[in-house]
Amino acid sequence: MTVRAQAAESGAMSLETQVVIVGGGPVGLALANDLGWRGLDCVLVERATGLPDFPTCESVNARTMEHFRRWGIAQAVRDAGFPPDVPRSVRFMTRILGHEILCFHRPSNREFQRELGELTPEAGIWCPRMMFEPVMRARLDEHACVRVLAGWEVTGFDDDDRAVTVRAVDTQSGKAVVIHADYLAACDGAASDTRKRLGIPMQGTFAEGHNVTVYFESPALREALADKPGVMMDIVNADGRANLSAVDGADRWRLIQHVGADEPLDPERRVRLHLGRDLPFTVIGARAWAGHRVVAERMRAGRVFLVGDAAHLLWPRGGFGMNTGIGDAVDLGWKLQATLARWGGPGLLDSYEEERRPVAQRNVDEAASNRAEDAAVPVSPRLEDDSPEGQAERDAVARVIREKRAKEWNSLGIQLGYRYDPSRICVPDGTKAPPDSPTDYVPGTWPGSRAPHAWLAPGRSLLDGYGDGFVLVSTGPARPGAAALVQAAQARGLPLRIEAVDDPAIARLYQRPLVLVRPDGHVAWRGDSAPADAAELVDRIRGAWPDAATPGAASQRQEAGAA
Repeated sequence: MTVRAQAAESGAMSLETQVVIVGGGPVGLALANDLGWRGLDCVLVERATGLPDFPTCESVNARTMEHFRRWGIAQAVRDAGFPPDVPRSVRFMTRILGHEILCFHRPSNREFQRELGELTPEAGIWCPRMMFEPVMRARLDEHACVRVLAGWEVTGFDDDDRAVTVRAVDTQSGKAVVIHADYLAACDGAASDTRKRLGIPMQGTFAEGHNVTVYFESPALREALADKPGVMMDIVNADGRANLSAVDGADRWRLIQHVGADEPLDPERRVRLHLGRDLPFTVIGARAWAGHRVVAERMRAGRVFLVGDAAHLLWPRGGFGMNTGIGDAVDLGWKLQATLARWGGPGLLDSYEEERRPVAQRNVDEAASNRAEDAAVPVSPRLEDDSPEGQAERDAVARVIREKRAKEWNSLGIQLGYRYDPSRICVPDGTKAPPDSPTDYVPGTWPGSRAPHAWLAPGRSLLDGYGDGFVLVSTGPARPGAAALVQAAQARGLPLRIEAVDDPAIARLYQRPLVLVRPDGHVAWRGDSAPADAAELVDRIRGAWPDAATPGAASQRQEAGAA
């Protein structure tokens, strides 16, 4: 990479780079992959040295898979280890081996890809973090501009409005390093030290509920569930609520039980309680945790940005957490590139918080809604009775579940339907905003929306052309003023190319003859012809018009000081 190392006066090693990323979980790795793909120098500082050994983040949604596709790792993630033909069905049971109340039958990873081919080139998959994270890390090795400091911990930073200075130490040797960078991205998780040093509060409700997660192995359970294939079970009984998830599609499982605030882990008892009958198993690990519903008051302070869990925490109901964080990383990545390349205007980086904070709040609220619907499922003392009365109770509960709980596993609106509205760098066209549904996704080009997918050829999506600069999608005959728009972009140094598409179906899908798509694949502007003032449009989409200080976070910036 082009990071320069030298000895600092203090004796610490000194590095110079463009972006420092603090935290190397999925979100930090996503930002490093995006910046690496864009050719930006960055240093990723991560406290851990090994791979994750506890199952989390198994729901990789369609939008995240589209980003993986651009970075060249989507197929490797699909091949990372979770069996492609295991149905992703969700069952509601009285015990793991008890009475079945209801099953939401869902396709496998492979089948889901075929079913959603008209909406996305990359359907979401079930693949735990411990499987896909090594793929993300391996990809970084192919980017010479990315340097990873594993086993290092950030001890402080300064922001003087012109650059940031980050201090870190090797957790084993005590060796120190000082990193001089243009920007700092805090991807350091729920307990973010960066956020605390900045003094940015979280808004919402902490510890709405307490839980214990048990990671265990049981080949006997795999055999016992051979006639009930799936990836998840929700356990409903008078002893408490629990959730069982498949980790490897074979012998390893994760059990989550809702508990009181001060209850001990007691993992063996919890597994036995919900199994329903004696089976041999081995506990691999257990953790206690709390569910939150909070979003950071601000996601930017000067040259420092909060990304992922550092900026928002939500219930793991719907699989929104990690995917929301990766969306943050992608939004920030192209804006950092544009700013460092000097074609981004002074207001471009302020649009990060303006765009991503409402999306985070939307997803936090939807996850909380899913959790509330789950908690409202009625539990009767006779639910487990092996009798006509017990079956009647189970049928009644099934009706409630079918009505209230199905949306958690049908969230294409959350995955693909989010839009940036309002945004200083998306230009409204005066039309009414389409409905905002967490479950339903209707492709369209309303400004701020994700530009729709369409197949240009077998294996080649229109989305494959987005990412490197702006793209003007032209679906009709030559439009007057399009050349002027390209010239105005060239005058500002903004990368812009024309994608001419001669396909009536795509023309209908894109709704306007001209659609301007940003580097992150979202629509910046659309029209029947190019605007009369092309220079003004270019300045708006690059964050340079009319006043970079408003609206947004610029007026609220706070120096990190000697944090």
